[in-house]
Order: sequence, then C-alpha cells, then structure tokens
Amino acid sequence: MPDRNLVFRLGWRVFRERFPELVSPRRRRRVVVVGVVVAVVVLAGLLLLGTVSGDWDAATVPVTAVVAAVLLASGIGLIGACFVPIGPKGWGVPPIPGFGWRTQEAIARYYRRNPPPVEPAHRDAVLHGMPTTRDLLVRSAFRGYLLLGGWASGLLGAVLFDVSTSDAGSGSMVAAWPLWLLLPLSGATSAIGGTRTLGRQEQLRVEAEALPPVPPPVRRGRPGSATGSKLGLPGE
Repeated sequence: MPDRNLVFRLGWRVFRERFPELVSPRRRRRVVVVGVVVAVVVLAGLLLLGTVSGDWDAATVPVTAVVAAVLLASGIGLIGACFVPIGPKGWGVPPIPGFGWRTQEAIARYYRRNPPPVEPAHRDAVLHGMPTTRDLLVRSAFRGYLLLGGWASGLLGAVLFDVSTSDAGSGSMVAAWPLWLLLPLSGATSAIGGTRTLGRQEQLRVEAEALPPVPPPVRRGRPGSATGSKLGLPGE
C-alpha cells in the first residue's frame, strides 16, 4: 500500500515542476489582476452596505468589521480567480482512450487503495497519454487550491462578520452552511485529490518504464507464406 504522505509529497513536487511551464507568467498575472479587482469591488460593496444598513457607524467602523470585510473580499476574489482561463482552449477535455474497457479497468485498479504491481502487459497502457493527463491534473489542482483558499478566507471573514454585527441583529452569514460545505468538497477533490493522483501517476510512470516494452503480437503462419484464404477456386 503506497504511503499517502509520500504520494502527496511526490505529487506536490510534480505540481511545482510543471506549473510554471503550463501556466505562463502572462496568464498568472491575469489571475492576480482579476482576483484583486474582484476583491476590491467586493470590499467596497461590503463596507458601503454595512454603513448604509446601519450595522456600522460611518465615523467609527469597528476593526473587526474591517478585517471581516477584507477576509470576505479576499475569499471571493480567490474564488473569482478560479474562472480565469489558464490554458489553451479545450484543455479541460480528457484525452480519448485508445484501449479496450478491460485494459482501462485494469489501469484504474493501479490508482486505488492497495494497488497491485503493474503487469508487463499493461506497460504501454499505463504510459499512454500520461503527459496529457498530468497537465490536466496540474491545471485542475491549481484551480482547486484557489477555491480552497477562497473558502478558508471567506469562512473566517463570515465568522468575524457575524461577531461584529451580532448587536445589530443582522442575519448570520455562516448560516448558509450548504455553501460553506460545497466549496471545500469541490476544492479538495481538485486540489488534494489531484495532487495525490499526480504522485501516484509518477510512481506508476517509474514502475512502468522499468518494465520491458510489450512485444508486438506474433502473426500466425509460416514466414514467407502467402496470406489470405486457404480455399482454392475451381481449376486451381
């Protein structure tokens, strides 16, 4: 059974190595700009809303309220940055498998808990399309980490917001628990789960490349013999 911590560390190393090559500096700057713009707009809206609604005094806004607004705005900014394109058009479409369903099912077992050793017959199938799948996982994990960061910052800001407005009788932001539950589940699947898959994929790559190549299928019949039907036509 592979060590989960080791698999995650290996996947994190692959993520760090591939991310700068997959997401150009121009795309990274665009992610930052979009996140900052969204956060600033949300921050201004929250402060204005708190002042107009009477939750805060316009002259003396509580420090807790300001910190809560900054955390909430930062969280929403990170979530907004998730939707910035970070790859070529169609990068999220998985590659079309070129093997039968039995082979695909066997390959899927190598990614589960307590996986068996890679069989020599599955060497080429394990390595098939691995670079493309790896790059898909790296981009998806990046979006997942943005989503997790936005959820953590937003949840902390929501808690502080409820504390700062408890005397005013405003509604609770933490009460929207389905939202706070859905975001970490989605982010963890892409980020943590994707990073672990990267680590397991790297282990499988090393294991499969150590196996000898699968020889081509042997054609039946004697060398030099004619192929085709063995039935003779009348007169032959």
